[in-house]
Amino acid sequence: MRMNKGLIGLALVAMMALMVATVGASASASGGSAVAAKKKCKKKKAHSAKKKKCKKKTTAPISMVRATLTWSGGGDSTDYDLYVFDPSGATGRAASNPISNSSFSPNAKGTPGTETFTDLNFGAHRAFGFGVCHQDGGNDGSSYSIDYVSASGVHFTDSQAGTGDGYNARYSDSGGAPANNTFTCPAP
Repeated sequence: MRMNKGLIGLALVAMMALMVATVGASASASGGSAVAAKKKCKKKKAHSAKKKKCKKKTTAPISMVRATLTWSGGGDSTDYDLYVFDPSGATGRAASNPISNSSFSPNAKGTPGTETFTDLNFGAHRAFGFGVCHQDGGNDGSSYSIDYVSASGVHFTDSQAGTGDGYNARYSDSGGAPANNTFTCPAP
């Protein structure tokens, strides 16, 4: 049986086209997926009927203990309180905390004692002021230490002897010596 030369040529051309298509498809499958992944969240074109939902990458807020107040000496009625002054004007403490995205440890009383303040969104870089108030201890011979972290991540420490009921000290976000007796300590 004899084949027409034209049919043989056509069959060869078809086989070549099939091979090129197969090689092109496998190359596209191996390298094309990376390109497709990059294009997933491009802006929607006005003429396109399809809507793609793109999710922005978000990171979880970073929690950080921003202040720790510890005290010793005195007796069972010794009560130091840690205060936090928010840049918006809010004042927080363990008994009452209006500062968003933050928490205080429980109010402690007696000696020794510790209270902490945690910024639940340290990435916001809020410049808090910190305060220490001595209540219900009289002039009991106690002393305290405060460790705090500024909005920029700088660590500060100070220690003082509490001089009696109503004594208070206020610390700025930028460190330095405390401003004594500059705010009123509310009753516990």
